[in-house]
Amino acid sequence: ELLAEEGVPLGAHDTVAPAPTAPLSSGDAIAVRHGRPVRLTLDGRRRQAWTTARTVEGALRQWGVRTEGAYLSLARSQPIGRAGLALDVRTERTVTVMADGRARTVRTNAATVAEAVAEAGVTLRGQDATSVPPDGFPRDGQTVTVLRITGAREVREEPVPFGVRRVADPTLFSGTEVVERPGEPGVRRVTYTLRTVNGVRERPRRV
Repeated sequence: ELLAEEGVPLGAHDTVAPAPTAPLSSGDAIAVRHGRPVRLTLDGRRRQAWTTARTVEGALRQWGVRTEGAYLSLARSQPIGRAGLALDVRTERTVTVMADGRARTVRTNAATVAEAVAEAGVTLRGQDATSVPPDGFPRDGQTVTVLRITGAREVREEPVPFGVRRVADPTLFSGTEVVERPGEPGVRRVTYTLRTVNGVRERPRRV
């Protein structure tokens, strides 16, 4: 009631101490902390968050976000005004990269799988690929397998059977056949892709 009398509006995300329903005595101080909207992207997931903290560091502490080794798009000391702000946070995660018969485990705050693979010291060349999309977000505990791919094309000649055309001839005895012109099988050139993945040759595929 006192806040209303003093013309101090309260929003749904504001906090008051002591509680609005608590009795007051003469000389008591009332603290109002206004909610501030934050367009938060945390480990690739976007959401609208609210905080009564006045700095990025305070907001992260309020939300319980682990910041050790994390990437922050803004400085921890960045003030948060009543209008709010946008914040991108990537926490440090453990990612295992399987490549060339070895497992490499790294702690990373990378934004993409491709970045995590590079941080593990693995280089992708030519047609190489990964078991998950390279532009995907690497999750904590994820294992990424590198697929070493080599490929080529091969042109093969394949026989084409000749066609047979039968024409009735009333001058011949029933059951008699005469070959007017012998057929010859043709040849066609067919292109196949040959691909080897991690040393294992796949079945050729027709182009």
